[in-house]
Amino acid sequence: MIHLSQLSVLFLSAAGCLFPTPVVAQQEYSLQLEVLTQPLPGVGRHTQQWAEVFLDMGRRARFRAGRNGEKSRLEDSGVAGRRVVKAVGILKGDGSLMFLDRKFVTTNLKPVEDWLQRLETFGAAGPPNESPTWGLTAKQYAAVLKQLSESVKTPLNVRTPMELIDSLNLPAGFQVTFTNAGRQRAFPKTTIRRTTDAYKGLSKGSVLAAALAQFGLGFRPKSSPAGGFLIEVDVGTESDNMFPVGWKNTAPITTVAPGLAKSVSVDLEGADLDDLIQVIAERLKVPYFYSHFELLSNGTDVSALKYSRKPDRLSLFRLMDIIGKKHNLGLSLRTDEAGHLFLWVTTAAENKAFRRRF
Repeated sequence: MIHLSQLSVLFLSAAGCLFPTPVVAQQEYSLQLEVLTQPLPGVGRHTQQWAEVFLDMGRRARFRAGRNGEKSRLEDSGVAGRRVVKAVGILKGDGSLMFLDRKFVTTNLKPVEDWLQRLETFGAAGPPNESPTWGLTAKQYAAVLKQLSESVKTPLNVRTPMELIDSLNLPAGFQVTFTNAGRQRAFPKTTIRRTTDAYKGLSKGSVLAAALAQFGLGFRPKSSPAGGFLIEVDVGTESDNMFPVGWKNTAPITTVAPGLAKSVSVDLEGADLDDLIQVIAERLKVPYFYSHFELLSNGTDVSALKYSRKPDRLSLFRLMDIIGKKHNLGLSLRTDEAGHLFLWVTTAAENKAFRRRF
């Protein structure tokens, strides 16, 4: 039987000072266009139409027969010190052009022009705020993850986002900036708690994401024009392409957390839900955190919720699933940058957005 004990809920809030938002220079790329043709009726006419379209836009495309198995693709490269983005598309039998999942037709050219300008500005990855790696190269992305895998060793000051970041002692080379929206939200009106040891032992990347989420904020790591990296703090959730609160486990979850599959005796009548979540975390031997801002914004106060269940035996995995569906919550085991497990409790919608990303 699961025995419940008293659990206090941590709410983070406070006030702070302004941070300037730097202007990040836009990247510029030279564009190489290639169109793969097929031996189909009308291919010559369609080729001529698109060649004229690109010339009218001030661009040239190379039309050639595709090699066996060759597919549409986007890729960045460097040529003689220049940034180059290469776009390889396929000319279809109906005269349309396909670049990956994008379809263009000669009767509607504005989307074509907009997309080409986007490539020339941001390259294959797209705008940093939309890119899965925030516009970082593979080498930069790996460097960011490695540096943010450092563990938190001291208590954190969580009164305000600024004090949180100061106490986190991010690695040298990271410059923190706030967007206008992020700066406006960085002034909580009340202060309930100043410092916490709850995050000790976890990686700084996931901790920063989890702690900022208590204010309805997140961050994106970006390349700095001055060298090093920017930590851009902004309003948003998992749906806004923020640095995630932890990562999806690559190994089977029951291997990573074997206790998840073990059956336990459950006999609950009107139990406090946050007490039950604490017990689940203790059984799994992992720390746990609530996404308080997101939950309360969704009208969910976990401390006010109850859960009842007749005597039964079921796995912790099944119990978490049942709790989530009943109260529209997302309870997920995640891994920080160094491989440590923790339990993150948020809304079902935000957890779904996380799963779509990873």
